[in-house]
Amino acid sequence: MKRCCFVLLLSGVLGACAPSSGVLEPGKSALPQVLAQMGQPSMVWAGDNGALLMEFARVPPGYENFMARIGPDGVLISLRQVLTEESVAALRGGMTRDQVRQLLGRPAYVDAALDAEGVETWHWPLDAVHPPVRQLDVQFGAGGTVLGVGRSRILLRRHS
Repeated sequence: MKRCCFVLLLSGVLGACAPSSGVLEPGKSALPQVLAQMGQPSMVWAGDNGALLMEFARVPPGYENFMARIGPDGVLISLRQVLTEESVAALRGGMTRDQVRQLLGRPAYVDAALDAEGVETWHWPLDAVHPPVRQLDVQFGAGGTVLGVGRSRILLRRHS
């Protein structure tokens, strides 16, 4: 899938025309309804057949990321929360940053290359409790592909 910037402009125009009401239903809800309810997407990828994959990132500060598939006819195919154990299980070594982002959505934060090997680590909260105590850690090598996947504790910060 290719990233598609012009779709953001188009979706902004369509979203401005749609009322925000009701529940989003696959096979029934149109793109303007999706945008009215979900807001502007944080990323959009265009498929070869005219379908769209739209990311609605809620991290941070939230604990969820959503992906909406929109058909070439502008109708919602699916909308799902992607920070799940099922998505984590689908991670594989060698996946690109773009593939991981399409699977999990935008990371909550990124540790840029900190060592001589150029490893970059992306982090997502995994527990949907407030505050979460576990996070998913995906390491990318200098070539931009997944080197490793792990879990760690989120350090809870005290507010003073």
